[in-house]
Amino acid sequence: MEWIALALVMAWVGYALAGLFVTPMMALGVAGLLAVAVLVLRGSLPVAGMMALLAPLGVMLPALALRHMAADLGMAVVPFGNLELLLFLLGYLVFLASAMGLVTVDLYRLGYAPVPVAVMVLAVCGYGALSGTVFLPVVAVLGQAFWVVGWGSSNWFDHVLHAVLVPVVAVVLILGLF
Repeated sequence: MEWIALALVMAWVGYALAGLFVTPMMALGVAGLLAVAVLVLRGSLPVAGMMALLAPLGVMLPALALRHMAADLGMAVVPFGNLELLLFLLGYLVFLASAMGLVTVDLYRLGYAPVPVAVMVLAVCGYGALSGTVFLPVVAVLGQAFWVVGWGSSNWFDHVLHAVLVPVVAVVLILGLF
């Protein structure tokens, strides 16, 4: 699953870069070639190095990659609001600080326990119901499913969050100002 996730994320990178120069459909072809290359060359040093750097990839990054490409190809996608992104960024920075021991409460350990995970998944699904979006609830439920069957990390947060989200969200917020 992690290799498929890396292939999707790298396909998105190829899609985004190619999209600067070619049509979305041609960029999709580049994305497909890059995804296949990642899967075929997964034993090579550069691809294995990317995996070592980004693992665990979880559900969120590939889902965001697919969501972005789908939106660019004309599929109706509800955008995240700037307030949502800002609140996520602040909350996630607090979460990362707690996981690194910078604050006394370790929120990361909640991702190992079934009851807190169930409550968090239900909260995300409730948010999705109130906001009318399905993206985050689907990611939360898929992350929980992968966590329950033991695919990947033994912590639910590793399935639904990734440290790369910090610079990505920051860039999206900054670009939203212009």
